[in-house]
Amino acid sequence: MKKTKILFFTPLAGRTGSEMMIAYIINHFDRSQFQASLVSFSDGELLKELPSDVNSYFVNKKFSLKDRIIFRFFKNPFYSAIKKIQAIEKADIWYFNTITMPEVYYLAKQLGVKIVTHFHELPQSFMILGKDEFKMIVEDSNLLIGCAKVVCQSIKDAGGKNIRLLYETIDTSKVISNSDRCTILKKQLGIHDGDTIWVMSGTTDARKGFDFLPKIAKKLDNPNHHLIWLGKSIDNGLSYFVEQKCKNPNFSTKIHLLGSQKEDYYNYLSLANAFLLLSREDPFPLVMLEAAFLGKPIFSFQSGGVSEFIKEGMGKIAQNFNCDEMVDNMLAWKNGEIFTDVNISKNRAKEFDILIQAEKWKELMSDFKINS
Repeated sequence: MKKTKILFFTPLAGRTGSEMMIAYIINHFDRSQFQASLVSFSDGELLKELPSDVNSYFVNKKFSLKDRIIFRFFKNPFYSAIKKIQAIEKADIWYFNTITMPEVYYLAKQLGVKIVTHFHELPQSFMILGKDEFKMIVEDSNLLIGCAKVVCQSIKDAGGKNIRLLYETIDTSKVISNSDRCTILKKQLGIHDGDTIWVMSGTTDARKGFDFLPKIAKKLDNPNHHLIWLGKSIDNGLSYFVEQKCKNPNFSTKIHLLGSQKEDYYNYLSLANAFLLLSREDPFPLVMLEAAFLGKPIFSFQSGGVSEFIKEGMGKIAQNFNCDEMVDNMLAWKNGEIFTDVNISKNRAKEFDILIQAEKWKELMSDFKINS
């Protein structure tokens, strides 16, 4: 059987949800049916973690003086580099794991390769593209994959055809923590036995609801409650404003802004009594799956795919981004008024393990290959 050759494209090769999804697929796809290679536009850490049978390429968008001179003579060095890769790999399909790379679609059309676009975005994120760019992605992709039903509906509303659902995935074998290390981290943060710990994760931007954090702290108003935010701090005015607001000496609730925590990420997540998802818009966040696998109740706003994931006994969803309702739900659970079960959460998360999702991806891609 002739293998289908897939050239994946990713912008950063970092640890965003869309890029971790591709990393999981690349590590677990069926080698008897597919052959994969990867192009990244940044020299990210995931390039160093790829399997040995997957070729990787770093194409730098920042041109040198020599490159710019060549470009002036009508030879685009960025496109030339990708054309060379395609000449080597002879890929049947170019697979984009996010909508943030529209400039490559023009080249895919020119070379006549099939295009798969894996959407990990909801409408607020569509604004990063121009009208014609977004239209091209929707209309020229041969297959459109949404990471949640709400995402698929958004693609359909935009006029997309041939849309398939493939939920986000995690590798549950990697979601592990160390109890001794957790004890050390609690001590370092000044958290005492009997205190309540609420953990959040994401970049410090408005889409992830970072600005809701001080509102939650003020509403809780309890020195025995700790709010931990994990994730990269964005260098902008909003992040600075919220960080300063979190330092308000009148807040009795303890706030810990810990930044990215690659080495201790699951240990910090394990500290939580419950996980908070404050996003305004989030298709199907990986951290939601990870928290559930660790047995953590989830309290969330109605921000996207969370309502497709949370079942009875897993937590509670607040409506209309109402922080008062969110905190009321949190305290009701703390007081035993909302039932949750560790096993319900853990078993639900297992449904999205990569070993299961890789099979679904294979079926999806095999069906696309047959019908394209």
